[in-house]
Amino acid sequence: MSAKEGVHMEERYTGKAIPRTEGMDKATGRAKYAGDYHMDNMLHVAVIRSPIAHGYVKCLDTSALTEDVIVFTGKDLAENIIADVAGDEPALADDHVRYHNEPVALVAADTAQKAREAAEKVKVICKPLPVIHDPFEALKPGSVKIHEQGNELVHFQNEKGDVEAAFSRCDVVVEDTFQLPVQDHGYMEPEASFAFMDGEGRLNVYTSTQNVYNDRRMVCHALGLPEEQVRIRAAVVGGGFGGKDGHTNQIFSALVAYKTGRPARCVFDRTETLSASYKRHSAVVHVKIGAAKDGRLLAFDGTGYLDTGAYAGLGAAVLGLFTEHLAGPYEIPNVRLESYLAYTNKMPAHAMRGFGAPQGAFATETLINRICEKIGMDPLEFRYKNALEKGSIGALGQKMEHCVDFKGALDLIRESDLWKERKANTDPLIGYGIAGGHLSCGLGKNIPDSAKVEILERSDGGYDVHMGLVDIGQGSTTAMQALAADALGVDLEQIHMIMADTDKSFECGSTAGSRSTYIGGNAILAAAKHYKEQKEQTGAACVKAEGEAHFPESDKAFETGGFPHAMYTFIAQAVKLRLDPVTGEVELLDIFAATEAGRVVNPLSMAGQMQGGVAMSVGYALMEQCLFDEDGRIKNSDLSTYLLPTSMDIPHIGSENVDAYEESGPAGVKGAAEVATVSIAPAIANAVHDVTDIWPTTLPLDRYRILKALEEKKRRTDRNQKGADLHKTEMEEGKKDGTY
Repeated sequence: MSAKEGVHMEERYTGKAIPRTEGMDKATGRAKYAGDYHMDNMLHVAVIRSPIAHGYVKCLDTSALTEDVIVFTGKDLAENIIADVAGDEPALADDHVRYHNEPVALVAADTAQKAREAAEKVKVICKPLPVIHDPFEALKPGSVKIHEQGNELVHFQNEKGDVEAAFSRCDVVVEDTFQLPVQDHGYMEPEASFAFMDGEGRLNVYTSTQNVYNDRRMVCHALGLPEEQVRIRAAVVGGGFGGKDGHTNQIFSALVAYKTGRPARCVFDRTETLSASYKRHSAVVHVKIGAAKDGRLLAFDGTGYLDTGAYAGLGAAVLGLFTEHLAGPYEIPNVRLESYLAYTNKMPAHAMRGFGAPQGAFATETLINRICEKIGMDPLEFRYKNALEKGSIGALGQKMEHCVDFKGALDLIRESDLWKERKANTDPLIGYGIAGGHLSCGLGKNIPDSAKVEILERSDGGYDVHMGLVDIGQGSTTAMQALAADALGVDLEQIHMIMADTDKSFECGSTAGSRSTYIGGNAILAAAKHYKEQKEQTGAACVKAEGEAHFPESDKAFETGGFPHAMYTFIAQAVKLRLDPVTGEVELLDIFAATEAGRVVNPLSMAGQMQGGVAMSVGYALMEQCLFDEDGRIKNSDLSTYLLPTSMDIPHIGSENVDAYEESGPAGVKGAAEVATVSIAPAIANAVHDVTDIWPTTLPLDRYRILKALEEKKRRTDRNQKGADLHKTEMEEGKKDGTY
């Protein structure tokens, strides 16, 4: 339901720059995160982890532990399996370990220090197996099987049009292979949970999460409990970005609390987060693109190999979105796509902001910029010529039926000071780059995607709005509050959001897929409409009303669920940088992002989303990469070796929004939280090329890679010059003896 469908709204708050309602609590330290909860007689939980990346567990040697330390293994669980999409991952791997630092058992003690020391004293005796490092090794015939069914999890193929025939008609064809790294989410708050048994014998859990209902399913499945015996609440969440959508920390505290009857808290340290938590999928991507000399894109052929690590997680869905977005926000008549998802002996890859799109965008947008250089066409005008529009047919044959204004984003780039000044630049060490991108909204085809909201009128004149979604720091609480206040025609302060509590809200799905404001907002409008109807009919006080919303689906479907999508957000991003040819250091000078996300509910929060997404992607582009040794162990498991961008690395970030309106969205809204991550890396790579004439194909673009590329370029130049000099000498000598 949109605001135009039966809910008259005088917009006092929607579309206004409203500060976060929870902002002061966070700024003053009053906000309570999962690791802040405490009760008397509380146990602290620490995890015993695998010392190897692949092998069989022969035994646990706990002989060094004191009697006051309690040990838990997979045998203490009713079902030692994580109840997620694939169901291939144990909560505690007490038989077969598949990545280094995989949880094997738990210890619980009276203090956190005692628990950590106890975990270090336990020896996990293993029989090693060969380690699989990458998808190509995993897919080789005869490779050791990480799972009984083999190492290939998903293989997808699709062709639209006649790609080979189209390439034969192209005036220019470019192709290359690109390598994308494993990236950590880098949230400030590590995974944490707190569990206790209440006076009624129910298990209660506070957790840092993105989906309390999924957490309840996981806990109930692991412990063999009915859902009515477990209550899950989201604590204040210090960042998620996909990494807390299905993590297992809450199972550990819940197990200890349920088995002992004592409160239990489990908080991972940063080393555990870096070495064993979910990550962005690494990828190897080969793309070939053909165009006519007038700039029309004619053919696209893309193949990707994604590394999902030791367990599937949401890997199949990530592969789907990677494939769906690989050809970019362009209308291309002939597209062939092929993608593979393989198990390896790394920590599981999972959801991460952008959900597969940034990997493909780096490859495709880099090649788009190469084509522009070859045919002498402005890269902005080239994108404008090929941009998807409403009614266009996407790479998988899906029709663009909702709001589409990628061209509007490109117009904003064209009018930006950053893009205008590039023509006047005379500094050879300053470069400019551009890239475009898009990202789907919602959970995708054949994936249930709905939300249900309850509004309860209070006797004091306020309204309780019960919603199952989690605010993971993106500001959805404030956005929902604004929509509810306008829909009910009351002051913002009269709206009390009660979110992410399995006892007090309906299931609304995960805070993921750039869906929260759209699906939650539409459910609020439906509940507000129902409330007004009841109020008009009965005149009763303290009316209670419910509302439900469903995300639209594409009319296109494949055997693999989750894609394609019906709705997309679009972005264009431009970069200005300075490159030091001696050190290889890149200094970002300015970034401008233009986003088409339908109507913007809160411009202040939107700017924060854009800046945060850009900062995360600067790390992906220039410095972040999990490194592994031959034994499968991560080599940079602390923040002195795994480098994250700081405020010193981030320049001014300008952002503007296209004036657009999605008819099916609440007040014209689409999703916006993830798209900022999609195209910064190729824009930076384009700017590096502007200075160096090098086309980077591997991330991150750290100074060492840039220096190596500059050295290789110099060697090529020297060889060419040497050849030219030799040819000139031969000609001169030939003229003397009459040969020429």
